[in-house]
Amino acid sequence: MVDFYNKKHNFLWVKQVNSCTIFFLSLALVACGSLPHPDLNVKAPAAWRNSAVSTSTNASNEAWWTALKDPVLNNTVELALKNNLSVAQSYERLSTERALEKATIASHKPKFGFYFGPNSSVAYGNYRTSSAYLLGFDFSWEAPYTSKKEGERQIAQANLDMAFAGMVAARTTIVAEVVRVYGELRAADQKVQSLKKIVAYNQGINEMFERSANVGAASQQDLMEARSKLIEAESALSEMNAIRESAIQRLDVLCGLDTPLPEFLNFNEIQWEIERAKIAPFAVPVDVIMQRPDIQAAASSVLHAAAVVGISDSELYPKLGLEGALFYSGTIVRNGSTTKDGVLNFIAPSLKFPIWDWGMAREQKNASEAELRRTILSYRDTVLQAIAETEITIANFNAMDERMALTTKESVSIEDAAKRNKVGLSAGYLSPLDAFRGQSKLLERKLTIADDQAAWLSAFAAANKAQTNMNIEKARMAENPAISAK
Repeated sequence: MVDFYNKKHNFLWVKQVNSCTIFFLSLALVACGSLPHPDLNVKAPAAWRNSAVSTSTNASNEAWWTALKDPVLNNTVELALKNNLSVAQSYERLSTERALEKATIASHKPKFGFYFGPNSSVAYGNYRTSSAYLLGFDFSWEAPYTSKKEGERQIAQANLDMAFAGMVAARTTIVAEVVRVYGELRAADQKVQSLKKIVAYNQGINEMFERSANVGAASQQDLMEARSKLIEAESALSEMNAIRESAIQRLDVLCGLDTPLPEFLNFNEIQWEIERAKIAPFAVPVDVIMQRPDIQAAASSVLHAAAVVGISDSELYPKLGLEGALFYSGTIVRNGSTTKDGVLNFIAPSLKFPIWDWGMAREQKNASEAELRRTILSYRDTVLQAIAETEITIANFNAMDERMALTTKESVSIEDAAKRNKVGLSAGYLSPLDAFRGQSKLLERKLTIADDQAAWLSAFAAANKAQTNMNIEKARMAENPAISAK
C-alpha cells in the first residue's frame, strides 16, 4: 500500500504532467512488438485427378444423406446430431471459447475495484500507537500500445475458430459414422434373413439325405457332407447375429441411446436395396481444401502460434499504464497518533521497463517462433493429407459405384433364377434336392450383394465427408434453431 502520509513522497498528478509528453511517449511506444503474418495460401492442384463419375448437375445445400431417401436413416442421423455426446462436448467447447473471447476483450478495459482494509503504511509506521484503515475504490489500465493486447485477442479468436471447426468436424464425423454403421446393420440384418433361409434349406437337404441313407439310397459320406454344410450355415448365422448386435450397440452409442430404437430390431424382410444417390460435384481443389474443418483448424492453430510470438515479443518492451484511487482513510485506535482522517485520491501514469531477466524473455520468444514454424509445417502437412484423402475417397467411390452397377444387374438375375427354380420345382423337372441346393446358392450370393451395398454406402459417406464445406454447415445450423441455441 502506498504511504499517503509520507510528506517526502511526491506523487505524479495528471494535472501536473504535460499531456503532450504522455501523448508523444505513447506514440513512440506503439511500434513496440508486432504480430507476424504467416502465408496461409495453400498449394493445391488445379483439378482433381479422379473425377466423380456419379455427379449431380446442380449443387444443393440439402443434407447429403437425405438423397438416399431412407426415412429410418434420416431419423437416426437427426437423433445422433441431437443426442451424441461427442457432438454435445463440441458445443460446450464452443460455448467456453465464446465466453473466454469476451473475457479477453473485457480484460483490456480499465479495471475498477473496491477496497476495505488496513492502511498498512500507516499501521507499519505507527504500529504501537495506532490502527488505520482505508475504504474506497481503485482502478488500473494498461495501455494497448504493444502487440500483447492484439496477440491476446488473436489467440481468443483462434481458439474460437478452432472450437467451431471442431464442432463442424464432430458433426460431419458422426454423420458419416452413423451412415456407415447403419449400412453395416442393414447388411447384417439382410444377411441374417438370408442365412436363416439357407439354414432352413440345408435342414431340408439334411433330412432328405437321412431318409435316403436309412433306405440305402445315399452313402454315409453324402450324409456327413450334408450335416457339415448345415452346421456351417448355423455357425454363420450365429456369427452374423453377433455382428448385427454389435452394429446395433454402436448405433446406440452414436445416437446417445441406452436402448435400441424399435426400427433397428424390426427391419422388414423385403430385400434391402440402396437407392444409389449422386454425390454433389466436387469444386476445384483449393475451394474444397480451404473449407474443410481440419484445414480451418490448422490455419487457426498457425494464427494462435503467431499471436504467442507477438505476446512474447511485447515482453521485451516497456509497459505504459494508468492507475488511480479514491480512498477514505480513517483511524480506529489513535493512542496519540497525529495521523488525520480524510479523503485520499490520485491518478497517475505508470511505466515499467524490463531491464534484466537473464535472457528468459528472449528465449521465450525464440521458443514461440520455433513453435510458429512447427505449426506452419503442420498446416502444410494437413493440406497435403486433405488433398490425398479427397483423391482417395473420390477414386474409392468411383470404384464402388461401378461395382454397384454390376451388383444391381446381378441382383436382378438372382431374382429371376430364384423364380425359375420355383417354377421348375412346381413343374416337376427339378427335384426338391436340386431346387433346395439352387436356392441356397442364390442366397449365398445375396450375402455378397449385401456387403457390396454396405461398402458403397461407406464410400458414399466418405466422399461427402471429404468435401465438407464450413460455409454450408454454418447455413444449415443457422436454419436449425435447436442447434443454434446450443
